[in-house]
Amino acid sequence: MTATPLVFAQEPGTCPDAGGLFAAYDVVSVKPVHPDSIISTAVFHRPDGIDGQSVTVEMVVRSSYAYTFGTGIGNFVNEDVITGLPGWAKNDYFSLQAKMSPEQLAVFAKLDQGQQRACQDNMERAMVADRFKLKIHRQPRQVPAYELVVAKGGPRLKESTGPDPNAPNGTDGKPQTMSLATRPSKNGFEVILQAYSMSMEELSNLLVYASVLGVNHSVVDKTGLRGRYSFTFIFAPPAGRPTDAASDPESSIFTALEDQLGLRLQRTTATFDTVVVDHVERPEAN
Repeated sequence: MTATPLVFAQEPGTCPDAGGLFAAYDVVSVKPVHPDSIISTAVFHRPDGIDGQSVTVEMVVRSSYAYTFGTGIGNFVNEDVITGLPGWAKNDYFSLQAKMSPEQLAVFAKLDQGQQRACQDNMERAMVADRFKLKIHRQPRQVPAYELVVAKGGPRLKESTGPDPNAPNGTDGKPQTMSLATRPSKNGFEVILQAYSMSMEELSNLLVYASVLGVNHSVVDKTGLRGRYSFTFIFAPPAGRPTDAASDPESSIFTALEDQLGLRLQRTTATFDTVVVDHVERPEAN
């Protein structure tokens, strides 16, 4: 595979053709994982590829078709908008690694963040089509959703006047908008979200992206707040699968949003271009 000169006259969030350079990852490995050996489960997008730690096919489909984390697009991250997956695709776990070649990396490094994620999406979709024989179509459907609104009494947020000097740098060398940590609590553990000059749209997208936080539907920013805010937000995630309310209402993310930030999640419906799975197979051994 050889590098092709890159033309930068591209729309943000569009992967340049580059002579088909980003049609597929250079190396892909998929191996089954025994449930007893699972410690954590997540799909990580690394600078040179993907690292899937004990992931399901459902997670990979979400990652490749259902959201673009980091570009302000937070749709399609929950089960409402992906249908047609068989049970094994939600319950069987795999170790998944995909890497770019040096030639791909040399060009990839020159792209902006939106272009990079679009290229990753292209290669990730090619990977699931090849290794899992995935075939999908899209279908508009009305699904449950939340609106993030200002609670009675007004927002409890202090607007940032500029970049937060306390924000740590990410792997790209740029200041991050948030960090997540956990600590023990009386009911198990609680999550600490530290936001650094974060917009309400970014907060809405984060709530959707991290469904383990307790929000299991899409979230749309309807606060009307257009500034950026730095704040600390502490809450307890639900035990087990996320629902519309955590088992401990006094510490759930729903109550904590109102008590700490002066914001509220209210139920609504929204129409999304959903992903319908027509065909998927267990992967063959490497």
